[in-house]
Amino acid sequence: MSFFNQENAGCSPWNTAECQGKILVAAVVFFFTQSPARAEDDFALQLLGASDAQIEKLNAGKHGGLLEWAPVNLPINPPGDCNHYGWPVATMSGDTIVVMHRRIPGHRAKGAGKPHPKMSYGVVLRSDDGGKTWSEPYDLRDCMQPKDRNRGGIVPLSHRAKFDKGNKSPLGYKVHLHAIGTTHDGAVVAVNNHGVFRSDDAGRTWKHFSEALREDTFKHPIINIGPRILDDPQQGLLVFGNWFGEVDQYHKYSEKLVVLRSPDGGATWRAEEHPAGFKQYEPAAIFHDGKYRIVTRDQNQVRAHRQMTWLPGQKPMITKTNLQDPRLVDTVDLSFNPVTKRFEVVRSERHRMELWLWSIAPEDWSQGKWRRECRLFQRRGKFYGDADGFHPAGAVIDEERGVQHIFIYSGHPNGPAGVFRLTRTLDTPELVTFLRKDQ
Repeated sequence: MSFFNQENAGCSPWNTAECQGKILVAAVVFFFTQSPARAEDDFALQLLGASDAQIEKLNAGKHGGLLEWAPVNLPINPPGDCNHYGWPVATMSGDTIVVMHRRIPGHRAKGAGKPHPKMSYGVVLRSDDGGKTWSEPYDLRDCMQPKDRNRGGIVPLSHRAKFDKGNKSPLGYKVHLHAIGTTHDGAVVAVNNHGVFRSDDAGRTWKHFSEALREDTFKHPIINIGPRILDDPQQGLLVFGNWFGEVDQYHKYSEKLVVLRSPDGGATWRAEEHPAGFKQYEPAAIFHDGKYRIVTRDQNQVRAHRQMTWLPGQKPMITKTNLQDPRLVDTVDLSFNPVTKRFEVVRSERHRMELWLWSIAPEDWSQGKWRRECRLFQRRGKFYGDADGFHPAGAVIDEERGVQHIFIYSGHPNGPAGVFRLTRTLDTPELVTFLRKDQ
């Protein structure tokens, strides 16, 4: 795992474009001078960035059936400079897990390289065996009509201010970030910067709704969205988000909760907005006990998460929480654990590059006082400097197997970065006992 360091690549520092190229060349040489399995394992460890002690702990957790890790998709042969695979979100349809992630030049634009025709904000993989093996990656743009695939340019509308600054075209799909979910009849619906997609066979084949959320049919600002699509029996498909601004107003948030609704399975959408009183971002939502429960980033100072409780047609109730950090909050995963009967949040603490599990009893939801359970993962490095991750949003619970599959990314902010699976038992007390021995 030490082969891919700066010295062996013959460059310093690691965040320059020249150095990134040398590291990729070194990775390819290394990959073909040993067995493919060993090379991929070493590359995965390099991207994961964990200490030997952390890997030993994960291996012990796997042996005990409590916690394990595995790569899902790594940039072994990326298209051009698009070697940053990140921001995974997932859903389950029956026994099939479907994961969607980005394939872009980097998280941090400076030094990240250039866009490529195969740059994509919707790469999907599927697994029928609980995440042990995965299908070949599929670019959702491959089911788009040629005229829609690069509408307005290779870089989609909301990211032109980052990767294509000279492009002021208003054409494109008015979405930033992405969401995925399963309908009541088992279809998988995905929304991303390229629009809306649907699979009626658990992710084997896909279709694109070419007009949905397009600039000429969606007369609103760009919307940034949370990770999950929910299917409401009365309302239809729901996606939660916030206004993001226009192509020339990058990161111009509103103080709104914006709810997208689709009554026809994803073909058409309308938006409604409600005052939130703060700039909320990437809301993670679930439906529980007759209400929508949401944990969202507070973008006013980017140092905390807040709760929202919402019913259709009503103003959301806002609750401050103890989910706070010095800076750099990440998007969370929110779930209801069927074993512990508690709400649980998987949350990055980027100032330490750690991933933590928190929980709260449903009867205590209104208080916003979460219990910090245990650290699931830690990697070396400084966020946005020489380390990047984790975006655990869009995890899935497999109640039959008694586990939660958490999908994260890890690597360098300029790439390379890869997508990984962390699978943990739903027996949170047992997991806490195991992990707290060294925390």
